[in-house]
Amino acid sequence: MIPIIEDGWEYNDDYPCDTQFIEYLSGLGLEKMNKVTIFHMGPGIHHKVGLWAMEQKNIFVRSISITPIEVKEYISIATENPWLNSRYLVDFGDIHLIEEKLLPKFDFISLFHLGEISSQIYEVDYPSKNIESVIGMMSRRLSIGGELLFYNKSVAWKTIKPIVELSMYSMYSYKESGFADLSVYKKEVL
Repeated sequence: MIPIIEDGWEYNDDYPCDTQFIEYLSGLGLEKMNKVTIFHMGPGIHHKVGLWAMEQKNIFVRSISITPIEVKEYISIATENPWLNSRYLVDFGDIHLIEEKLLPKFDFISLFHLGEISSQIYEVDYPSKNIESVIGMMSRRLSIGGELLFYNKSVAWKTIKPIVELSMYSMYSYKESGFADLSVYKKEVL
């Protein structure tokens, strides 16, 4: 089996996708909703989205990281503040391997770093789903009226944008919009 070799991501103002995501969500009036669920791929060492959710009354974030250092930082901050677990949970794993049955429905799904992972997913021995399969899986886990978000300044965006549109539109209807550097796809009934 091929080992995981990812390094983790420190927050950088040159790539403010998590800050833009928080700004976007903050402008939607989510406080009027009963419960808001978010799947956030790649929490970073900074855990901005999860820590922001902790300050809200009705927002719950589940994140996944393939980076051991990001998970170790989550364990550290959740140990200092156990209440963090009531609104924010980080799973260690690879989104290319996760079984769809393990995922509930979400109101928002951010896939800002999809396609940026190291080349290990392309190794013959690595039992992963391709990007199209991941997008299809996450589209099915998105509630009607929910939004799937991508970061259009990601190093992988030009490569995955055609896959995103082909994969998503073959299963559901989406209304496309944007906010800052985010591409937003709102799931609608066909």
